[in-house]
Amino acid sequence: MTAGLAWVLGGGGLLGSQVVRLLPEELEGSTCWSPAAPPYRWTEPDRLEAELLSAARRFAMAVRERGSPWLALWCAGAGGVGTAPEVLDRETAALETWLGCLGRELGVGPRPAPGVFLLCSSAGGVSGGVGSLPITEQSECSAISEYGRNKRRQEQLVLDWITRTPVVSCLIARISNLYGSGQALSRSQGLIGHISQHLVHRRPINIFVPLDTLRDYLHAEDAARYILRCLGRFLERLDPPSSVVKIVAAENSISIAGVIGVFSRIAKRPVRIVSMPSTIRSEQPDRLSFRSRVWTDLAPIQVELAAGLRSVYQHHLTLFQRGVLPAPPER
Repeated sequence: MTAGLAWVLGGGGLLGSQVVRLLPEELEGSTCWSPAAPPYRWTEPDRLEAELLSAARRFAMAVRERGSPWLALWCAGAGGVGTAPEVLDRETAALETWLGCLGRELGVGPRPAPGVFLLCSSAGGVSGGVGSLPITEQSECSAISEYGRNKRRQEQLVLDWITRTPVVSCLIARISNLYGSGQALSRSQGLIGHISQHLVHRRPINIFVPLDTLRDYLHAEDAARYILRCLGRFLERLDPPSSVVKIVAAENSISIAGVIGVFSRIAKRPVRIVSMPSTIRSEQPDRLSFRSRVWTDLAPIQVELAAGLRSVYQHHLTLFQRGVLPAPPER
């Protein structure tokens, strides 16, 4: 396998941090590149463009000095169902800016450098309105939320960009519901993290969808390993470039009531629930299940859900005992 130099945007997040940690292990000889710059100013488009362009120039220099292919991994994004449209638009604009910078510095000109681009998208977001289950890569895209429509726009941005940068391959990873110990509790998404937080603090949690809602929960470490193995397949053959859409999921759905039951057994006490109606319910399907039909030989090493939930709960319990687990906000 050809080793590559990887630039991970969103490397401090739940998925991105696992990608950064596991990349040297899963892609032998590959390394992560750091721009060694202060945090990007995501809310200031002009400054963000200048920062990303400066970083892209330094990344291009490092790629050419090393003489290896490059990997650009978009693991960023703080949006979810119910996120304000202007926040989602800003995220997509940032992606478009980054693509432009990468194309300008690496993908065009007299010496275009071969590379692979990864977009982390949302399996449920882009296909939430599909009636036939399980959802596969061949299922029609049918978003029912602004979040899902925004993810679909991001996918199209990348596919259009690929046609203008012919030396670049791309992987669009449609990922199911991620969870893990590093999930940010300040955001609205991440049901598993919030249930664990409320359970440790002995607070009731508001649930805005029916308890029989089915979701596919995937541990962030498993997602990162699977994605990196897909990228490794691209690095095995960069010529000719190709584009692949791949569902990355546990492929094992469970109801919210089932998740609550597992947590109750782990903590040896019931999870206190308050069921509340919400306008965002219409933007989320009642049932989601996934089955990948692409590269099925790349079987992920799966963290069993019960073990994954236990690790999240134990992590939060340790933080609570240290006095650093934030209390859930009053609602």
